[in-house]
Amino acid sequence: MITMRRMTGAALVLGMLATASSCAAGPRLFVNHKADLTYYQRIAVVPFANLTGDMNAGERVTRAFMTELVMAERFQIVEPGEFHGMLDRIGGLPDAQGHADPKKLAEAATAAEATGLIRGAVTEYSIQRNGSDEVPVVTFDAEMIDVATQQTVWRITVSQRGRSRIPVIGGANHKSFGMVTQDACRQAVNALKKEAF
Repeated sequence: MITMRRMTGAALVLGMLATASSCAAGPRLFVNHKADLTYYQRIAVVPFANLTGDMNAGERVTRAFMTELVMAERFQIVEPGEFHGMLDRIGGLPDAQGHADPKKLAEAATAAEATGLIRGAVTEYSIQRNGSDEVPVVTFDAEMIDVATQQTVWRITVSQRGRSRIPVIGGANHKSFGMVTQDACRQAVNALKKEAF
């Protein structure tokens, strides 16, 4: 009886660890150590490109990422409406997928007195099957480039999985797309705070 309980307990712990590891793999981060990270005080953020089948994925991840940046209190961020207007005036707005001319982006960022420009792409924003369950998955890349030189200052890739949408013993542990997106962006900014801010 005791042996069976121990085996069941061990199986539950292993299952929880496997679920945790599948839900939150660590971000992959590159930091250009030749860059003077203190130089980047004022930045502009370009709406992330959307490479997924969900037409709102790019906008949702961009907004969540910007929220985490604001909460980090590290940068002065060019007001999104102001930057959008600058891009519009010079014909540099991103297309439907979020792609934009780098020269136009640099021109608008320079006009906004930004030294850094953050851009990114959402590569996955979907429901995946996990056995009989379905879980939301969000993956995106983001990078900051030096406006003057176009050199990459840092680049990060984050992938976040939600948990089962089906309630399990002990209560439901469902994570919506909104929560998974927020978690992914928080994870990215926390990693950047340790290494690149």
